[in-house]
Amino acid sequence: MHYISLNTAASLSGLSKRTLWRRVADGMLRALSAGAGERTGVALDDAIALSRLRLSPDDGELVVAADAGDPDAQCDLALMFLAQDYAESALPWLEAAAGQYHAEAMHWLGRCYISGKGVPADEKTGADWISKAASRGHSTASLMVRYLESSDRPREPAAVEAALDAIERKVVLSVLDETAH
Repeated sequence: MHYISLNTAASLSGLSKRTLWRRVADGMLRALSAGAGERTGVALDDAIALSRLRLSPDDGELVVAADAGDPDAQCDLALMFLAQDYAESALPWLEAAAGQYHAEAMHWLGRCYISGKGVPADEKTGADWISKAASRGHSTASLMVRYLESSDRPREPAAVEAALDAIERKVVLSVLDETAH
């Protein structure tokens, strides 16, 4: 049986740690504590049952890896939160992965700041994160940086977000076209 941290269980469920502790005390949530001062683990299956995310059976491994600090898994879990309209829950996972220099996480963290998803809109902070992603070799981010630095571009947040979406779409279609030939 796999166990994840109480923080990860709270992230998945949207419940407070205090509520999760009550469920542990009531026997509704299995927990494992390694001892005083050690991290309490919550049964992965129980946490998934409480999750507000639509998770497949295979997603348990992703949750365990994200909880263990794997930046790829943290970014992927964040993208699941974003795709299911839980942007505020995605941010800590993006920040954790970006803190480990994960270019894709930096890119999406920047996109969240620019669009105001999960955080107050802040184009400068968003552009900084996208620039960091570009410096780590993220090809879409490098094109976005050029756009964001352009003096003749629109400044309205919705127009900026639409332009960034168009850049991303163009890159993806270009890669698909190259692989088809």
